Amino acid sequence: MKVTFPYMGNIYIPLRQIFLDLGIEPIIPPPYNRATLNLGTKYAPELMCIPFKLTLGNLIQGLRMGADTIVHTGGWWSCRFGYYPILSNLILKDLGFNFRHIILRREKIGELFKILKEVHRNSTEVTKRFLRAVARGYYKAKVLEKLERLAFRIRPKEREKGETSRILKSYLNRLDQTIEIKEIAALKREAEKKLFSIPKKGKRVFRVKIVGESFCVIEPFVNFHLLERLGEMGLEVDPFLTAYRWLGFHSIRLGKGEAKMVWKMAEDWWCYNVGGEDKNTVGYTLKAIKEGYDGIIHLHPLSCMPHTTITPVLDRISQDYKVPILQISLDEFTQEGAFYNRIEAFVELIKRKKTFSAQPSLKV
Repeated sequence: MKVTFPYMGNIYIPLRQIFLDLGIEPIIPPPYNRATLNLGTKYAPELMCIPFKLTLGNLIQGLRMGADTIVHTGGWWSCRFGYYPILSNLILKDLGFNFRHIILRREKIGELFKILKEVHRNSTEVTKRFLRAVARGYYKAKVLEKLERLAFRIRPKEREKGETSRILKSYLNRLDQTIEIKEIAALKREAEKKLFSIPKKGKRVFRVKIVGESFCVIEPFVNFHLLERLGEMGLEVDPFLTAYRWLGFHSIRLGKGEAKMVWKMAEDWWCYNVGGEDKNTVGYTLKAIKEGYDGIIHLHPLSCMPHTTITPVLDRISQDYKVPILQISLDEFTQEGAFYNRIEAFVELIKRKKTFSAQPSLKV
């Protein structure tokens, strides 16, 4: 069995380890680029959102690389994302691809064991491999999270622009190739030491929360590497969702207590949970305001119904709490130059707002 799956940020690092430990060969498609987007746009329905078009293009690339199986997540609990596997399956079959399609749904997670028993006849071997895969995959995802979060804090203060990103990329490549948990732990300590040793400038750092649809927040190709670029502009970014947290919240529901807390905060403004992280976006926006963040950026796909619906809610929250919130919709026609014109103006607004609010009022 040769398995492929769609890219999303660095999520391939723990997933590759999980499949290898399960005795399944992972076929990792190339990172998203313009060719991937053009490929997905060519075959996807015109009004489908950009995450679908990119993942469709990615799956076509994975099948062309020799994969015979596709693994997708989906289910009734989501927005259009829940229908990605069904629609992708129809399109790929029409294109002549022959493959097995595995849809992971938390209400039918037991089906995964049936598939593994086809690969490994011995039930004891299946259990052993599954436990090892979860342990290593989870630990890799946790280390990935810690290193990325540390980079978010250090990047705004680095003296040499880009040094944090270069070091992080180097260690993430090594993390992808490291297997044993002891070696992963040693790599983590070494990476943290290296990141902490980066020469820093002592300057005021502004904090920005990133909320929105999960794919647009996590995948750097879609958001034009926004998290990295904001750090280089001198802002500490805090995405509400990362690869590690996506695996935890949407697969085995780690951190469910936090999710309930955030949903409760959103109740007065948005009592629904339509999908696409709409309620999480409202809740984490309010949480960020309570924690004193200087600004919030809301990223979502064009034509995404849940996020289009909450746009006026976030506008009202911004007005009532006097906190800048920038809302940006993304599709295949979004241009990087226009995107960063808005981002740079927003950053300047945050800095000026803090500068003027810190000055004493004039007495007449």
